[in-house]
Amino acid sequence: MATNKSYYSRIADTILISEHRRDKTARIISTIFSPPLLAVASLIIAAQAVENEPVLYWTVISIVLFVLIPTIYIFSLVRRGHVTDFHMKIREQRAWPLIIILLISSLVFFVMYFGGAPRLMLIISSVAIIQLMLIVLITFRWKISGHCTAASGLAVVAIALFGQSLLPVSLIIPVTAWSRVRLDRHTFTQSLAGIFLGVVTATSILYFTDII
Repeated sequence: MATNKSYYSRIADTILISEHRRDKTARIISTIFSPPLLAVASLIIAAQAVENEPVLYWTVISIVLFVLIPTIYIFSLVRRGHVTDFHMKIREQRAWPLIIILLISSLVFFVMYFGGAPRLMLIISSVAIIQLMLIVLITFRWKISGHCTAASGLAVVAIALFGQSLLPVSLIIPVTAWSRVRLDRHTFTQSLAGIFLGVVTATSILYFTDII
């Protein structure tokens, strides 16, 4: 898929950084701010806001079940040649793996719910599940950015729980968007749509659950 990078290129060309260095930087950013790692960050941030509950236990459980198992599953698909890479850059290869991950995540959510996990961690988990469900539906017709959805969702969660002290976390949104466009993985519009989806879903769920 050809991507128009003129928007970011005009900005980047004003900075004396080589093309190779920019691409390498974009790959590093895209890896660090990948959805699985951002999911871990969201769960840890939620855990920090929970008091007087077995939060460490549920943090470990949720990271293993919500993040580690789906990550291993995707790596297995890459190894068997079912998808081109971990980030599944080809839209047509994304739908079924994401559906499987959605089913796994939903099952994990019910395990946590009936197991008595802290309410806040259930809410943050539901944000991720609903975002994933919407991404799956969109993916059948269009390639929205999951990276940008996860990054903006994390920023909303962090600021909602800890206020202006974590406002700098929002900087990961434009940085992540730049990396995805730079690597030709998404257009500017697809990245912007991911940001919109992440902000709207996270804000809505936190609002209706009285977190904000």
